[in-house]
Amino acid sequence: MSIDKRISFRKQLNLYVDIYSFDKYLGLHQTRDMNLDGAFIDKCARKLYPGDLLELHFHVQDGELNPLRLRATVIRSSDEGVGVAFDYDVQEYRQLLNTISTYASDGHIRRVPGFWYLDSSVN
Repeated sequence: MSIDKRISFRKQLNLYVDIYSFDKYLGLHQTRDMNLDGAFIDKCARKLYPGDLLELHFHVQDGELNPLRLRATVIRSSDEGVGVAFDYDVQEYRQLLNTISTYASDGHIRRVPGFWYLDSSVN
């Protein structure tokens, strides 16, 4: 996916993410930026290729028991890292929206004026 085809701009957001490929753990990495469509993940230890399917576990709070889990497909890969496109359901969408709109680039909570904040009670 080129930057010209993105539906929304990516927000600089440095979150830790565990990467899995078919139940094989590929390590703990860090995002560079994210939006509702996908993310760029810095310098993956293992070479990934466009079309590879991943499961990502985003750590948005210290000591959390249930990280945000999203399925993703690698869209592009370089020496700098990988760009992925998310595949999620409605509940995962709500969690992702909250994460992107709530957290500052350094991972600290920051409510941003003009963003919507959803909770699990929203139908």
